[in-house]
Amino acid sequence: MRNLLVLVIVLAAAFVLVAMYVAPSQPQLRAWYRDNACVHLDKVSPQICAPLRQADGAERT
Repeated sequence: MRNLLVLVIVLAAAFVLVAMYVAPSQPQLRAWYRDNACVHLDKVSPQICAPLRQADGAERT
């Protein structure tokens, strides 16, 4: 049971870290996170999706 809990925590942390560090540089991944995941991640902290929004704004200008 403990191993399952650790696995869930690690997966959640990896999901957030990908949103913050990997997705801003990958256009398709960035679009998916922006459209699907940021709605939920913003409830935790708006700072998680801030790099995605900055990269999206920089690409449009």
